[in-house]
Amino acid sequence: MTFKNKVTTSTIFVYFLLTLVFVTIRLCNAFGLFAFMGNWAEYVFNIVVQVGLMLVGTIFLFSALTKKKPKSVVNFYGYKKISLKSMFISIAIGACVYVLNIFIASFFAIILQIFGYKYSPSVESSSFPFHMLIVSVIFTAILPAVCEETAHRGMVLKGLSSAGKMKALVISSILFGLMHMNIEQFFYATIIGFFVGYLAIVCDSIYPAMIIHFMNNFLNVYFSFSQANGLPLGKVHGAIISVIYNNFLLGGVMVVLLSFLLIMAVLALIKKLKKENNKFALKRLQGEVVKEIVHNDYLHRVEQVHFDLTGEKTQTAIEEEEMLDKKLGFICDIDEDLYADKNQGKLSILSKILLVSTFVLLSAVTIFTFVWGLL
Repeated sequence: MTFKNKVTTSTIFVYFLLTLVFVTIRLCNAFGLFAFMGNWAEYVFNIVVQVGLMLVGTIFLFSALTKKKPKSVVNFYGYKKISLKSMFISIAIGACVYVLNIFIASFFAIILQIFGYKYSPSVESSSFPFHMLIVSVIFTAILPAVCEETAHRGMVLKGLSSAGKMKALVISSILFGLMHMNIEQFFYATIIGFFVGYLAIVCDSIYPAMIIHFMNNFLNVYFSFSQANGLPLGKVHGAIISVIYNNFLLGGVMVVLLSFLLIMAVLALIKKLKKENNKFALKRLQGEVVKEIVHNDYLHRVEQVHFDLTGEKTQTAIEEEEMLDKKLGFICDIDEDLYADKNQGKLSILSKILLVSTFVLLSAVTIFTFVWGLL
């Protein structure tokens, strides 16, 4: 099959397959087909979906369709090093995003309740042992941060870039929200997806998005653990949430004030992250240029001496040239795939059909969760 744009069509095709399998698993789970696994069902389900589909599946299926090596695909997805300082800045942004996320989720919760949606009562466990904290961090924070970001900020965002970065950002964000297949999570997940997607574009790396995603989920798990075990931070967190929900006037003032301060903090941190990322990228580029100059100078000297003696190229020089061609081959090739279609914004008929089908399928499941909440 000939693709008008191999990368774009491959991206949408892989995500469509991912969606089909994911929805099928969710339906099987809803009908109790995995009940025989007992308490292990949730963990097996997470490993299959997160690791099997969103991480391994997106890398190797995309690799097979585009005929690129998995290592090159991972690089294309944005697995590019960032500085230690950028990591700490991303951690700080993640902490701010966690608090803002509470406010955003609360706002949409009120909207849904106005329409008659009934939230499922949260089941609070009387015990939350330390070993369960570790398990929760792995399955709720680490796996989603790595796997979901690889699928959405890696494959979808980068794979649809030839259709326009803004279009790719919007599509990847909405798909991220819909992939939660839950009306309660759709709105704030979409907003966070847009935010971390923007940072992935700005930093040309997926790592800041992963760190922020991890921090948001980790803090949610940690505060649940703290509250269950009566730790000081858990009590403070619980008291603040109680004031926000139970005292409309004071809670509203707190939300507005905190939101303003947090947004200002996030904007300042983003500015620092951009600056640090640019410095790190420039330093890395300078290092590569220096290495290349030294390497080429060495080859040139060896070649010149050998040529003066024999009149022929050295075998070493020939091999080095071939190795360099292979090293640069994927970069040139993938760029050609991404930007071969000068008509940016236009997808092939097959891509449009698959993309619309994906949106319809995920939207149907998400809307069903809303209708179910009305009953």
